[in-house]
Amino acid sequence: MSHTLHREGSVESLKRDFVVLCMSAQGLNVEGSGPKFKRYFEIARKFHPVNIGENKNTGSLAAFDYDTIVEKTTDGCVCLAVFDDEKNLIGFLRALKEEDLGLSVVVSGLMDQVKACCSAADLKVHTVNLSLGVLGRTEKLPGEKVREITTMCGHGMITGDLVLYHVDRIRRGLETAAEASKAVCRLCICGAFNPARSAILFQALADAV
Repeated sequence: MSHTLHREGSVESLKRDFVVLCMSAQGLNVEGSGPKFKRYFEIARKFHPVNIGENKNTGSLAAFDYDTIVEKTTDGCVCLAVFDDEKNLIGFLRALKEEDLGLSVVVSGLMDQVKACCSAADLKVHTVNLSLGVLGRTEKLPGEKVREITTMCGHGMITGDLVLYHVDRIRRGLETAAEASKAVCRLCICGAFNPARSAILFQALADAV
């Protein structure tokens, strides 16, 4: 899914950022997919995702609790789970393979790392999408460090100015980096945002001279 391809940052930072997307296919298996999506989330929970979300009825963990998201998941949703730990990702992929839900699953992350995780889960990669970067008037983009946060919302719901607003609040002691991360995470309703990584990035921005 292309909206999770454009995350920016250092290799070390991106090594702790994996998005696992699950969806049905229009005209093929949408009907009856709701219970399978619920099972997807139930399995994910066992492997400690830092965020989950679905884009049809609720949103992400920043706005809803886990049980509410699962309860309201219905046919035709697009469901996501985000992990910041490679071992948890591998465990989740193994469990999904064993469950065999019959749904499409896409894993986003550093290509070599994702391939290694799939191999460890005894899965073969059959399709790879790569981001070629951003073209055009790039001088109008937010700064590089700010984009490390904004690009975690692939639908562009988090602005650079909002990130800088929260950085200022952190510097003035009005909120913590974790609180800032949760606040912006609420805007990424599909659940692709990684609040654990974002908290680290927010603190780094606040600490920068």
